[in-house]
Amino acid sequence: MGFKYLNKEQNVFDAEEGEDVYANEEQLLAKLDYFEAKLLSQNENTPVEDKINNLLEIGRIQVERYKGADAWDRGSKAFNLAIDNELWELAVEACDVMFLSEGPDALKALGHALWIGVTFPIDAEITVAMLQHLVEESPKGADTKAYAAAVAHYITSIRCGTDDDLTFFASQMIAAVADEHSHVSDQSTFDLWRKTLELDKPEVFLKKLSIAVDQLVGEQWWIDRDKIRARLDDEGK
Repeated sequence: MGFKYLNKEQNVFDAEEGEDVYANEEQLLAKLDYFEAKLLSQNENTPVEDKINNLLEIGRIQVERYKGADAWDRGSKAFNLAIDNELWELAVEACDVMFLSEGPDALKALGHALWIGVTFPIDAEITVAMLQHLVEESPKGADTKAYAAAVAHYITSIRCGTDDDLTFFASQMIAAVADEHSHVSDQSTFDLWRKTLELDKPEVFLKKLSIAVDQLVGEQWWIDRDKIRARLDDEGK
């Protein structure tokens, strides 16, 4: 099965004929005008979710138009609003826009998306999409690909159940990574590969993912993780 989150429209450069590219650009500009107008019509009574979603829609359109700076600006504003209002799922979507903008801090945005998406029980499809980004961004043969795929399967199993289509997709992701990583092509070698990398131990692969996220973000966190952890610990008591 295929899976690509937030890819809501055909890419303008997927068109086979030049006139189709121009037609798609016209459609994108029309959508852009629509959401820009909605943004301008907002007031203090506009629900914050609507404000964020308008920014995200504009950001996604600008990604499709290869206007990276504009996409980053909208994504960043959406992210700050989402964090201020503890709208974690929308915060991850905003990080996705910033990542796809391919700005200088795109990988930092991905790191934030991964941390929030794993920490909070948001829509599993969104979290898996962020993990898929990490798989695609990691060097060929890197263990990080395996850990990201293992976390994706772990997340979907918990949030969706073992029989869900998304869990099946995550298992296919692991199989593809295993093949690329160690030319794994049958169940016995897969089981050995999985045990060698300790992908059967959540305490191991979650820690490995945490290390990868720290490497992406460095010291430039845009959120107070300690404060969030402390609050979650209090809520769990």
